[in-house]
Amino acid sequence: MIKGVFLDGTKIQYDLQYKNVKNINLRIKPDGTVHISANRRVSQKIIESFVLSKSEFIRKALEKYENTLAVPPKQYFAEDEICDVITKICEKVYPHFEKRGVEYPQIKFRRLVSRWGSCHPTKGILTFNINLMYAPIECIEYVVAHEFTHFLQANHSSRFYEELAVVCPDWKARRKRLKEISIR
Repeated sequence: MIKGVFLDGTKIQYDLQYKNVKNINLRIKPDGTVHISANRRVSQKIIESFVLSKSEFIRKALEKYENTLAVPPKQYFAEDEICDVITKICEKVYPHFEKRGVEYPQIKFRRLVSRWGSCHPTKGILTFNINLMYAPIECIEYVVAHEFTHFLQANHSSRFYEELAVVCPDWKARRKRLKEISIR
């Protein structure tokens, strides 16, 4: 159900869904809709108070999406070729990890909502976002190196970034450029 609260004369509309959740959850979709999920036992007053407490976050997120939607991202690769591009980069990066005892992983491709890739070290699976077609090759190389590094370090500790720097010394610059691209 659509609800709304006023903040500084501006109405913030949100879609409220009651679910079996422990906390009040807030999500902002790329189209600018604000989604709130809450337990049925939470009063409307508490939900409105929650939305108002997150007003600065909501404002910034909506601004970000407004700017992102205004300029469509440049497409560097066709959708039917991005899988081959990523696979070739995986083959290029793999020898470094093979020396460290990493078996060649199963590579999967999907449209991911909130990340460029994921690694499941125990299953030996790397999943890459098809939307990497909107990223320049150096950013794709960074994502591949980043995900492969998770086979050596499952977390994002300082050791992880030391390992990543061996394969991708300029990872910080590449990551910065990648963050400028919206994947929504």
